Amino acid sequence: MQKDRSHPTYPADSESETLARLSSWYETPLGNTLELSELEAVRDALGTLFGYHLLLVSPPWQASPLDASRISHRWVMSPAREVGGMSVAAGQVSFAGSSQAFPLATDSLDTIILPHTLEYAAQPHEVLREVDRCLVPEGHVLILGFNPYGLWGLWRLLYGWRRRQPWTGRFISQARLRDWLALLGFDTVSCRPVFFHPPSQRLAFWPPMQMFDRLAARSWPVPAAAYQLIARKRVVGMTPLRPRWRPRRSLLAGGLIEPSSRSHSRSEL
Repeated sequence: MQKDRSHPTYPADSESETLARLSSWYETPLGNTLELSELEAVRDALGTLFGYHLLLVSPPWQASPLDASRISHRWVMSPAREVGGMSVAAGQVSFAGSSQAFPLATDSLDTIILPHTLEYAAQPHEVLREVDRCLVPEGHVLILGFNPYGLWGLWRLLYGWRRRQPWTGRFISQARLRDWLALLGFDTVSCRPVFFHPPSQRLAFWPPMQMFDRLAARSWPVPAAAYQLIARKRVVGMTPLRPRWRPRRSLLAGGLIEPSSRSHSRSEL
């Protein structure tokens, strides 16, 4: 994986500081409207994913989408034990951990959810490597990301220098993310556009924007603000060795093996 040099970078905060700022932004009118769209997309996807263990990494939302999952063991990991501003529902276990070093065993998870985790990680490639390590074969990773193109990408270029969330993140394109996942042995299952509002706090709850969002989701005439990508960990197949066909050697009396023609030729020398 090559280092991303296509976007400007900013001084990195700690994971807990970044999550706290991003969670605060999700409490704004625009952030709250985006959260509703993202939670709807995640809930729809969770209804199709199965297994025994699910991990949600550093969620910035105020609500949890895990109630839509059929997976019984649901864990929420955050850099601090407090999971952003999200209330932990029944059946969920929260614990502290870094997104670049999951405190979990290898091949222990069936589904991992990364809500904008890669954009604010100091080393997004390390996060994906941890995902690859912890997922079982045929396990799924669900990634939410901001679209670096369109109005939201333009806003990032204009206002990212002000150190305000969410514009300080490294917005990763779907094509780049697909390439990263393919290098790790993942197959992209689906990619869904999410949220078509312009990045304006004033227009977040404007009624005509709700209608525009529904129409845009059907025909997708404009770039979405975000996307949801689901990828499956590929099973490494084992290539069976072809048998080396040789003349069948029968057993002689006494359990001795009848010598082959090659052994005959050696004994005659």
